[in-house]
Amino acid sequence: MKRLFGFFKKHFLLLNQSIYVGEKYEKNLYAIGWFGIIGFAFGCLMSLMNILQHKGFVTYTTVVVAVIGALIFLFARVFKKRNAAVICALLLSIFVFSYYAISGANEGFAILWTLLVPMAISYFMGVRHGILLSVYFEILVIVLFYTPLRANFTEFYTETFMNRFPIIYLCILMVTTVSMTQYHESALVEIEYTNRLNAEVEKQTKVAVEQSRVATERAGQLLKLSEEMVQTLAMTIDAKDKYTNGHSFRVSEYAVKLAGRLGWSDEKLHALEREALLHDIGKIGIPDAVLNKPGKLTEEEFETIKGHTTIGKKILDGVEGMKSEADAAAYHHERYDGKGYPDGLRGEDIPEHARIISIADAFDAMRSDRVYRKGLDDDTIRRELVNGSGKQFDPKLLKVFLEMFNEGAL
Repeated sequence: MKRLFGFFKKHFLLLNQSIYVGEKYEKNLYAIGWFGIIGFAFGCLMSLMNILQHKGFVTYTTVVVAVIGALIFLFARVFKKRNAAVICALLLSIFVFSYYAISGANEGFAILWTLLVPMAISYFMGVRHGILLSVYFEILVIVLFYTPLRANFTEFYTETFMNRFPIIYLCILMVTTVSMTQYHESALVEIEYTNRLNAEVEKQTKVAVEQSRVATERAGQLLKLSEEMVQTLAMTIDAKDKYTNGHSFRVSEYAVKLAGRLGWSDEKLHALEREALLHDIGKIGIPDAVLNKPGKLTEEEFETIKGHTTIGKKILDGVEGMKSEADAAAYHHERYDGKGYPDGLRGEDIPEHARIISIADAFDAMRSDRVYRKGLDDDTIRRELVNGSGKQFDPKLLKVFLEMFNEGAL
């Protein structure tokens, strides 16, 4: 008995953990929103049919379905309140299919939906909710078919069906409970693996930065990070932000090409290459749930993202010999018109290498695919860059960059 209790306790706690986090949470909200739209459309269509057929009470039930479907959509897609949307979905399922069971809709055939709906709820809303809904319907059919209430349903259900359906339902409930629990546990294992991988990336990055700082103190001299270390840090940054993988290397390439066209010396180009590779190092300190969020950021989340400029400056300020890299990390989101961040620098008060990296950064961002859109075409990119001249970008630098873009040099 003790082992059995421990088994159920373990699985209950596992089912209590949500498998919808980060990107999955946003996709799940999207799916629940569609669940609401379908409920709304179904309710409206059935209400219209019932009105035309002069069915009084049935019309009220389908109107309720349409209203609850609309609420599900609003909570999931507009207000982003998943729990409220889930509760509405459960109420909709209970209301509709309890009515079908008790009324014998479609001569009793509609009760078979009580087998399928809990499985859909398990997938969209959560396994725990699907299991509880299945248990509710099992209790309902037992009460309807195995109690004196049975006499009220002989018009809709055959004797054989009423004798066997609760037993069949119980067997299906047990099978689906086991399979959906297994699905839930597998999803949790995947989430744990991803979290541990991200934690290890952050840990190793911190170790690398700390080792550089300690080495500088001991040596008492300027520490120059090796090319391998800079590239490793750049790969670490890009691995953390999965939607822009390879971004740091592409920005570095575009920035060096622009500076080369401007006649910079090899020494300055080499320094710019490192500065561009490390311009997003501050993203190491941004939570994954915010950095990799596929949907629109809230104002608070956008402020968190903006903090990667100051975080990057703090990291690189702790390493001697990285002053220019720290400035690039801090100021690559400043705007030529003074409306950028973090310090609102204007015009040529922004370091030239940061102004160059700003153009390269925006160019690659527009070219790259995102979860919510494909990379922009050349004409759209060209138009966006021209619109930003003198506002977001240094007009003189942008003119040279556009010449290179038009020539196909990028």
